Amino acid sequence: MRKLLLPIILMGVAAGLAYLFASWTVGGAAKSRYGFEADLRAAQIKFLRNNSLLRPIADSQGRPDLQKYLNEVNTLMAWYFREVVAPLEKEYSAAADPERLIQEARKAASTEGPNQRKAQGNLPIREECYKMVRAIFDEFRGAKYNAVASDFKGSIRMDVRSIRNEGGKLRWEVVLWGGIGPVVYGGWTQKYFKAPTPEEIKDYETRLKEFKKRARPGEEEPKHPSNMPFAQSQAGSGRPVLPDFDGSDYVPTFPAGAMVNYFFAPTAPPDAERIEMEFRLKSRAVSGEDQEMLFTFSLPVDAAWKGSWDGVQKIEAAPNY
Repeated sequence: MRKLLLPIILMGVAAGLAYLFASWTVGGAAKSRYGFEADLRAAQIKFLRNNSLLRPIADSQGRPDLQKYLNEVNTLMAWYFREVVAPLEKEYSAAADPERLIQEARKAASTEGPNQRKAQGNLPIREECYKMVRAIFDEFRGAKYNAVASDFKGSIRMDVRSIRNEGGKLRWEVVLWGGIGPVVYGGWTQKYFKAPTPEEIKDYETRLKEFKKRARPGEEEPKHPSNMPFAQSQAGSGRPVLPDFDGSDYVPTFPAGAMVNYFFAPTAPPDAERIEMEFRLKSRAVSGEDQEMLFTFSLPVDAAWKGSWDGVQKIEAAPNY
């Protein structure tokens, strides 16, 4: 009997130790995750309190100063990653891993079970979102963030990260800072400009001379032909391609309050020299009221942005998802 009891006792002790070890490791992992989430929320609040980007940043003449803005962004990011992110990564290395969330999505898509089909269906959009967010995150971490244009209206800052020709369409990649609640997209208008001909200049000067002779109070003088678009494209709904998301939805320590997305618009006509894009947005202000904003970006046309264009083409957000 004693010979039989000893193995049973040993098995019981081993099982008890295994249970205690499992409880300790699972409990420790849960505690670590909960601790990370709590500290992450505190870090996000700290960043939002120190976010100096949500204000006009202009030159001496009041015009948006892109280089000054980018310098401020990278100074802010150097502080954020040094003082806020580094302690999180030191204490919660696994939870703060920039690849954690996308790895979890990939694992869910490859694991058999009732949620696998849904996870597989969502994975392509998650991969695209992660790729965009990770590229910006790495620029932030290196204090090397860049954009081709930026402007501030209401309580929102809009950055144009890049413009490129993708499959015969112009892809405008943007970052929105400071929105509270959902953003309503009111459409966009893309205008094209070119240098006026000598005949157009002469006609303008004649009309301007006549205007000055007969102008009535309140009348607007004729516009210079260089400031008049020769063609334009527009989208009434104007939603971006991807669903709205915050960068921290894909990389946990991504700076809080930054939405990333992109729009598709037609390429520029072959003779366009300058392009002007207007984005119409509506968002909730800090006061609780809705605010309507018009962001206008004027840029010289890169040769790669041009393509065949019939003057009436419209491209809405691509229905890929």
